Amino acid sequence: MKGWMKLAAALFAAVSLTGCSLLKVSVATGDPLSKEQMNVRTMTRGFYYDMAGEVARAADSIVAASPDVNVRIAAVRWKIRATRAGVTAAMQGIPDVALADLWILCRRMNEAFAGAPDSLLFGPQSDIARDAARRLDRRAGRLARQVLPDDRYTLMEGFVADYVRENPASEGDETDNTTLAWLEYLRAAGVESGYATGSIAEVLADVNDRLSGQTQQMSNSIGWSKDIFEMRLGQDSLRMQVGAQLDSLERSFARIVAVAENLPEISDKVLEELNRQATQLIWTMNASVDNAFADFDRQRGELQQYVSREREALVEQLRTTGGDLVRTMLDALPGLVGKILLYVVLALAVLVGGPFALGFWLGGVRARAKARKAENS
Repeated sequence: MKGWMKLAAALFAAVSLTGCSLLKVSVATGDPLSKEQMNVRTMTRGFYYDMAGEVARAADSIVAASPDVNVRIAAVRWKIRATRAGVTAAMQGIPDVALADLWILCRRMNEAFAGAPDSLLFGPQSDIARDAARRLDRRAGRLARQVLPDDRYTLMEGFVADYVRENPASEGDETDNTTLAWLEYLRAAGVESGYATGSIAEVLADVNDRLSGQTQQMSNSIGWSKDIFEMRLGQDSLRMQVGAQLDSLERSFARIVAVAENLPEISDKVLEELNRQATQLIWTMNASVDNAFADFDRQRGELQQYVSREREALVEQLRTTGGDLVRTMLDALPGLVGKILLYVVLALAVLVGGPFALGFWLGGVRARAKARKAENS
């Protein structure tokens, strides 16, 4: 009996001390995104890069095939606006809203291009843009079907159709933030949605993706704006005007030679006409050069304003994301402190109260054993 009691006491002490090694402290970093939401975010942003590449290729094909400088400029502008709207839609924080906005962008572009005549688009090359917009609309629908559950896909399909019908875009490449509209649509359908902000690692990765996408799009836009400037500079027809004046001057020289050979008495009038033609040529060259430099200054000012706006938007977005991250950490801090205090109290209770209770119990057992032994003797 005495040996069994010692064995039981030893086992109890071993279990109590071993249990202390199971005490682990974990830092709460916010509710992480679910696997489904992470999949939607990753696939949506991947689709944006594919969309931007396809729009750029279609616009470059139009530029290469069209002899009209106005059509070429319109194609480059479409490329800039579509990619800018795409990165704004795809880099949103809520995965479902990002997917819906990108789908709405492709649907608007498809419907606008399909309904507009060639004269309002890209002339004979308009079918290139229509085919690209049609493919992107279909791909956005297939992506939503792949990454969303059946019930959520049905809701998003109806939401996109209703939103595009009620909010048509004039040129097919604008995007709206539909966060409130999407949540109200879900609530009207009886679906209450809650979205997690993600862990610290996920928030930092999201910030990195946004900055990377915005920076790449801004760099592309600056290069494409330079292409527009070069097209407009060529549109001034400086070489054509100078060439026409030189041809006229050559004809004047030919007339001078003919007149000097046949009618020397009117050579003075011919020389005056030559002087007038040369003066007009100089004025034309000066005006064209002044116009070219003025247009260059205007384009440079517009480009500087665009870069400043993009930089301010990036800084504001980073500031907002940093504030959200700090608030998430501060909101998680009280829970973390409470858990640490609870674990400390439990540890003290196990380390201090356990041995005391065990000793008290063993003392009582020993006293009762002595009392029984005394009674028996």
